[in-house]
Amino acid sequence: MRLLRILRIIFRYSMSYRSLLLLLMPVLFCGISCLFLLKPKENIEMSNRLASPDYSSLKYWASHPDKIDPADDVPKNSGFVDRQSDAKADVFFVHPTTLIIGGKYWNADLADESLNSKTDKGPIRSQASAFNDCCKIYAPRYRQATFYVFVEETSQGNAAIDFAYADVKNAFLYYIKNLNKGRPWIIASHSQGTRHVSRLLKEVISFSDYKRNLIAAYAIGFPYRAEEVGLPACESQESIGCVINWNSYKWGKAPNRLVDRFRTSLCVNPLTWKKDENYAAKELNLGGLPISFDRILPTIADAKCNDGILWVHEPDSRGFPTIGKDDTYHLVDYHLFYSNIRQNAKVRVEKFLSLTSGTK
Repeated sequence: MRLLRILRIIFRYSMSYRSLLLLLMPVLFCGISCLFLLKPKENIEMSNRLASPDYSSLKYWASHPDKIDPADDVPKNSGFVDRQSDAKADVFFVHPTTLIIGGKYWNADLADESLNSKTDKGPIRSQASAFNDCCKIYAPRYRQATFYVFVEETSQGNAAIDFAYADVKNAFLYYIKNLNKGRPWIIASHSQGTRHVSRLLKEVISFSDYKRNLIAAYAIGFPYRAEEVGLPACESQESIGCVINWNSYKWGKAPNRLVDRFRTSLCVNPLTWKKDENYAAKELNLGGLPISFDRILPTIADAKCNDGILWVHEPDSRGFPTIGKDDTYHLVDYHLFYSNIRQNAKVRVEKFLSLTSGTK
């Protein structure tokens, strides 16, 4: 029955997520014995042969205000409008893992147009677009680590993560020095992107002068510990200079990996924007976005933080699949609360601007 349900998901929804689910199926159904399908064939040193990105070129930005890209899209009949042209703030967005089958390298080849298309039609369109009402969107292409590094921890996998982080750091510093021009900014991410953003917050942003223009960090889909990073949790819908994190699971479920990290992770409820464990009814949900990106569904999901993870009752509509034996909603961390994220980002931008007007 589970196989049939996932096959229906695969053939119902957009090509990018259909491809992702197809590629995840070996892990979902035959576990460790199928890891050879995901493991890169070469040693990590081969990643050094991959061309490095030049962030002065639009080619190395999945989303940029000076190009037309999927982050400009809005769901059909949503009433949403892309307002980047008039936005008074920016968002620097770091996308999640889209390199599932490792192939030859432990890191992505940025000349791989098929992979770039999956990234653009997947998270750039369905996650980064949540910020196109409030902010100009900058989303770098980076030599992301392959999915395998999160399945089995190895020294080569850790090196691949470091390799990917170096690109993210370089992209961010290029953005700050050449593109930001002193504007207020949000940093947002998902999954692998959040792992890199957490490190960036800790090692670079926390000690910088430009931190004063940080509106908020939406660091979603990977465990986050505020005490390790040095930036506080957001306590309300208008808090600024703070971090938002959640990791979504089906109600009553819990992760079977990184258990201690999840248990001590920050969890901010995206329906109330508080880090408490109070229940938030689905009536507070302004609208979820199915992975088909074809409509907005109000009141689609409730939410409650519990021991560092976000519990969600199964939505009444298709388009919000779980993955894995622990029934995580990882793929749809953004989708389940898309309209709330969109509204909240705008609220925080307006709050920041109201507090800083006349000070520059």
